[in-house]
Amino acid sequence: MHALVLAGSFFLSMPVFCYDTDIQKCTDIVAPDERLRCYDAIFQEKKLTKDSTSLSRNQEAKTIDQQKENEYGLEKSTEDFSITAKIINVNKQANFKIYITLDNKQVWRSVKDFYDRAPVRKGETVSISEGFMSGYVMKVEGKKNSLRVRRIK
Repeated sequence: MHALVLAGSFFLSMPVFCYDTDIQKCTDIVAPDERLRCYDAIFQEKKLTKDSTSLSRNQEAKTIDQQKENEYGLEKSTEDFSITAKIINVNKQANFKIYITLDNKQVWRSVKDFYDRAPVRKGETVSISEGFMSGYVMKVEGKKNSLRVRRIK
């Protein structure tokens, strides 16, 4: 216990060391006015570089916001990316999720639990596209079956 208190008082009594060489040069200056000018020069230089990077970031953000505002309310592009593949394996796991292996070696898992039968079968051709709000939707070609999925592999 005494060693802990002794060690704490030792570290609290140590002066703060600065490893910035520019600041270390300022601490060596004896005249107060010159020392203040030295510190001002260092910190104003750092502030200018920080301000210029933040200005460029703010300008980029304003440009993106302006673009979003200009496109607001317009119809979205119908060129949504989707993939089409054939199912080579459908496997139900103990967690009631369906694991679907496609011929392009991708493995997808159902988001919803299925207790009785799987809405997709081996050999069916499916297309996977982005969902309306988020995630992905797997649709069986030629049928109305669709399934929310998440890519595993």
